Amino acid sequence: MFPLRNFVFSLALLTAFGPAYAQFGGSRHGGMGGGSRQGSGGDDLSGVTRMSANDKIRMQLTDARFALQLTPEQNPLFQAYQDRVIGLLSDVGRAAEAPQGEDALKQLDRRVDQARNRLAEMEEISGAAKRLYAALSPEQKTIADRVLPGTVPALPR
Repeated sequence: MFPLRNFVFSLALLTAFGPAYAQFGGSRHGGMGGGSRQGSGGDDLSGVTRMSANDKIRMQLTDARFALQLTPEQNPLFQAYQDRVIGLLSDVGRAAEAPQGEDALKQLDRRVDQARNRLAEMEEISGAAKRLYAALSPEQKTIADRVLPGTVPALPR
């Protein structure tokens, strides 16, 4: 009876944690950087370090949502905040796709328009953050003080 129970338990653990185990390379080199990988010629860090800045912000948004342990009433406020942050990320991504062949004045005007749009988006993010923050408990505010700033992308200076 015990060997069967141990087998089922092991199978359940493998099913639950197998993908995470594989993501960090298993025990091949000590898991998450526990062993030396110098000279291996391959990727020496987890997939997190290869994420784009956009993906990191999205992951931080997800982490913040879980860390805050939002109530059903707070979820729409967080969603509004998240939607505005993702809107800014999308706008920044579109700005990188500038049309070629514009003269200097059109390029400068386009950059001024982009800066104006980003400022408006940052103000919308700030407003959404204020509405969310006002609805948080004191304990949640302590967590928000730590996690929310990392969910807003840094814009070029």
